[in-house]
Amino acid sequence: MEDATLRKHIADYDRWKKGLDAQFNRFSHWLEEHFPNSAGARQVVQQARQLLVDDQFTVALVGEFSRGKTELINALLSHTYGKRLLPSRPGRTTMCPTEIFSDGTPQASVRLLPIETLATNTSLESFRRIPQKWVSFDFDPDDADATRDALMKVASTKAVTPEEAARYGFDRRHLDGNGNLVQIPAWRYALISLPHPLLAQGLRIIDTPGLNALGNEPELTLSTLPGAQAVAFLLSADAGVSGTDLNMWETHLVPLKEHRGTAVMALLNKIDVLWDDPDEDCEQMLRKMRSEVSKLLDLPQESVVGVSAKKALLARAERDPALLQQSRFGDFEQLLVQRLMDHRQKVANHRSLHQALMLMADTRDLLKRRLNSGRATLEHLKRHGATSPEQVEELKQLHQTAKEQHKYCHQELLMLKSSQRMLARQRASLLAPVSSQQLQQLIDETRQALHERWSPLGLARAIDGFMGGVEHQLSNLEREVDQANRLVDAIYDRSSLNNITTAEHHFNVGSFRAALRGLHRQAAQLRRSPQLLLARRNRLTERFVATLANEVGRVYSQMISAVDGWLEQVLEPLKQHVQYQKHLLNRHLIKLTELKQKTQSKRTDLRALEEELLRNHSALGGLEDLLKQTQSPPQPIPPAPVASNVTPLKAPAHS
Repeated sequence: MEDATLRKHIADYDRWKKGLDAQFNRFSHWLEEHFPNSAGARQVVQQARQLLVDDQFTVALVGEFSRGKTELINALLSHTYGKRLLPSRPGRTTMCPTEIFSDGTPQASVRLLPIETLATNTSLESFRRIPQKWVSFDFDPDDADATRDALMKVASTKAVTPEEAARYGFDRRHLDGNGNLVQIPAWRYALISLPHPLLAQGLRIIDTPGLNALGNEPELTLSTLPGAQAVAFLLSADAGVSGTDLNMWETHLVPLKEHRGTAVMALLNKIDVLWDDPDEDCEQMLRKMRSEVSKLLDLPQESVVGVSAKKALLARAERDPALLQQSRFGDFEQLLVQRLMDHRQKVANHRSLHQALMLMADTRDLLKRRLNSGRATLEHLKRHGATSPEQVEELKQLHQTAKEQHKYCHQELLMLKSSQRMLARQRASLLAPVSSQQLQQLIDETRQALHERWSPLGLARAIDGFMGGVEHQLSNLEREVDQANRLVDAIYDRSSLNNITTAEHHFNVGSFRAALRGLHRQAAQLRRSPQLLLARRNRLTERFVATLANEVGRVYSQMISAVDGWLEQVLEPLKQHVQYQKHLLNRHLIKLTELKQKTQSKRTDLRALEEELLRNHSALGGLEDLLKQTQSPPQPIPPAPVASNVTPLKAPAHS
């Protein structure tokens, strides 16, 4: 069956990450064995490994009720189970935002956050760190009844008064009523962990059902969706783009696409309804619908596809390749593959991976140079005979030259330590503009402004004033960063490491600035939503302001962490280069000393130097094998010299 495209690419991506992680792990062990004084280098490698471990490919599904999101998830996950995993029935199913992933264990579970937590301003991210606030159910994923019972809890509702629903931020117009009560979701958020191969390999699915769910949880729009690598907007092929669909698109997804750079696609689900009309050409109808949706949503037509998740699920259950092809589910999976490949390239180009790979390459380069120089030295000594006075003088000169080079490395290390301290002193001035005190002052001023004038216009002015203050703080940070980058340039210019472009080691606030500006534009769009425009001061508007402040605070925390990591690691390539060079020279010096002493006692023995060469050769072989395994190599570096063009370590002749 032609349904392996997504599975294959996710499996390939998972193997690539695991292979690279194993490569870094072996390099870390190599450093421990051959270069004990390499704690800083091993920390660089560990950061690269952590990036690979934490990485996930997140697909977010956005759409109104009854657009078939749950069935789409079932079709995506049906490779393993061959059946409907999540409960799906006509009408409303998943009532709260739901996250589906694998926690790496064989146990399946569902964790539910009670809807009553909406009465607080505490963020979802904060609640993730408070496990006692969640209601948990473990179940056996191989037991169909147990699975259905556990996952049906996600669809639970409860009856409350309209006043209580409004207090939680719900819009009564989008709720079912029953007398004097209205139905609201029983849960605020659901976390479902499943032992599924695609999920275990890094796929994470987020289902955000209905306009109420997005409008009532600003964190979904301002944080969760921007963190996804692909966002699928579900429409129904039998209804086209409804008014609520368009409202959801313009309020929550247009800012995401235009201001956060998130890859958004539109899915016309339930195209099987087009098959039932014998008088119409369903292919032509679908092309027309795709064209209309493309124009209406201002999306490239290739980002608008028609699918039948229901028929895809049936086709996989019955192993019917013709029906699977007719469902066009492969078109959707192909879009996901494109997003996955884009994400893989982004991860492969990440600074942490690049720095670790360059560290491996530079270590190999240094070792190869020392090995070739040692070989040339050995050959030079052998040609001068056993115990000749010339050899004794040659050894003295070699020994003196090695001492001078060793002393130079020691001095360079002292200079680097001094430079590191100088950089560390930049931390206070670097982080002053984005300190928690500065941010809290902005938040307090914004809350005061809202307290004095709580209205849609007041809310808009408060948000613009708050984000204007954030922009000002970021500009101050940027000036401090420019000074720190110039200091780094000066340090690298003084170094003996020639194959590094200093600009690669600059700290750059560009990505943080883009994130904050995108957040501002998203917030400006979101505060125009009917729920906030028509609301008086209530829990929803307070939660919206708190969420915006929390998101800015999260970006600030990321900047502070990034600055700290940069200050600690920016000179690491230089330190590693000089430390390893000193380490190799130290071992070479010891062997030359042993050899000189034996020669002076009339017992010439070159085995000490030969043993050192063999040790270096073995270490180089292991490192070369590691570098050969790299599928995404770093930028080329100048090749190490070969023995034929290496001058032996020799002191200049005295006149």
